[in-house]
Amino acid sequence: MLRRTPFGETSLVVHVLTPNHGRVELMAKGAHRPRSRFFGVLDWFDTLELSWVRRGDSELGTLREGELHIRRRQLTRSLRSYRAAQTVVELADLVTRAGFSDREQFALAEGALDALDRAQGPPSALLAGFELKLLEQLGLAPALVTCATCGAPAAAVDPGSVEPRAPFSTAVGGRLCPIHANEAHASGLRVGTLPVSILESAQLALSAPLEELDRAGWPTDRSIRVLDFAGRFLDHHLEARPKSHARFLAAPDRNRRPASRPDAP
Repeated sequence: MLRRTPFGETSLVVHVLTPNHGRVELMAKGAHRPRSRFFGVLDWFDTLELSWVRRGDSELGTLREGELHIRRRQLTRSLRSYRAAQTVVELADLVTRAGFSDREQFALAEGALDALDRAQGPPSALLAGFELKLLEQLGLAPALVTCATCGAPAAAVDPGSVEPRAPFSTAVGGRLCPIHANEAHASGLRVGTLPVSILESAQLALSAPLEELDRAGWPTDRSIRVLDFAGRFLDHHLEARPKSHARFLAAPDRNRRPASRPDAP
């Protein structure tokens, strides 16, 4: 379920994500009545089996039957897990459309909720992996190892330092070699640097299964920095600001130190 809005005293309008029909908007009549067949079914983060009907060209369908298929109880027993799951749902809401089937996005969101429900540690590394994989599905994954412009190796600008950094431009699409970093800067695009260790960790988060990220045992500081990097890149390319990212975006000097995300440890 992506959204749930009260309608009248006892009914709900719900937006749900489906594998075959994309986003669907449904009226659940009498859902708040104790004897309703939908009572206790339309909860956040669960996988449901629903049937509905539409009349004419109306975008609002009428929910006929609803059953619980998978309940993810652990997500509501931890504030960190709950907020991370909210981020998954909010991003799924932003990137999906009505009437457009996208099984990959449905599977990614459901897989992220499953992994968060089973997670034993802090959710930040797992959530970073979800956000990076979502970018990849949308064709917007950042270049993390080679130059986003030419595909050549993108060396660190200060390889001998304690924390080597590499040129990076969110507008261009990721990591840059020195030549194209200078070209982007000369053309007026914003070019900065990011720690090579964070870019390498982001590459691991992008390529590893979500369940493995929960078992990776990353230090808290490292996982938060990767999560902040993924969120910043995602917000720029979606041209939207999810509520779950708002605290991070409001933090001063967020490129110099890890900011607090509401879904981070």
